[in-house]
Amino acid sequence: MSLSSRAISLTIMLAATLMSTVQADMTRKNPGINPDIVKASNQLAVGAGMLEQDYREFNDGLVPSLPAILDSESGRITSLRFSYTGMIRQLYVQANLNYSTGDTDYVGYLQSSGPPVTYTPFNTTTDNQIVDILVRVGYAFRAGASVVLIPYGEMGNYMWERDVGPSTPYGITEDYFHMNFSLGAKALYSPIDRLVLELGGGYGTTFFSTMTVDGYDYELGDKPYMSAYVSLDYRFVTNWHLKWSADYRKWEYGQSDVVAGYLEPHSRTEQTQYLMSVGYNF
Repeated sequence: MSLSSRAISLTIMLAATLMSTVQADMTRKNPGINPDIVKASNQLAVGAGMLEQDYREFNDGLVPSLPAILDSESGRITSLRFSYTGMIRQLYVQANLNYSTGDTDYVGYLQSSGPPVTYTPFNTTTDNQIVDILVRVGYAFRAGASVVLIPYGEMGNYMWERDVGPSTPYGITEDYFHMNFSLGAKALYSPIDRLVLELGGGYGTTFFSTMTVDGYDYELGDKPYMSAYVSLDYRFVTNWHLKWSADYRKWEYGQSDVVAGYLEPHSRTEQTQYLMSVGYNF
């Protein structure tokens, strides 16, 4: 079993175990915590929207004749989320599965095999398939009649199938993978009945970062990982919720060693996911 397959299996097993624990104990009380916050924190939800992608690979002096950015991917693609949140007394659990797909705009260069090596400007589209999973576990502190603060730890993994120029003779498919760990905190605030505002963010690092192309694996350096998010959850019927959310993430990959005559440059990814979700609380 590959590293990515093991990571996915372990994450899914952990999420399933935590979700089962939450479901088994959902009838317990949450002492002193605002009931609207409790309901918003105990639900299954599905959401749809878009993912705004901004990916860049940097020159860093590799090719003096080329500009600072070697290539970029930008655009908005369709995004889906399946999520679960649970609060057992003051233990807080969140598990998200995100899937995003669609075309983005590629701006970069074609590299000849040489000698001499030449670089020709090349603009095309990229077909994207992105799957990522995250699990957050934290502890809820009552900070007032309508406010809860939750510090948490986050573990996740990310897979991106990047099919550059699939309709051209120069098409190439690259598979990116990383895991990430971060520490963060969120605040939940219920200003009026049925409405809950959430603000949060975290900071950590990527690890086990790789890019695979044509059967060759390029190990990428571990770099900082950060996230920030906001959401509004409204319980419109007894157990049903509507939720708008915006999630921002940013991370980098370090430059790889040379493999089969090529290397993977230092890169940076920024993503913002906008979703409307429907959830049911237990």
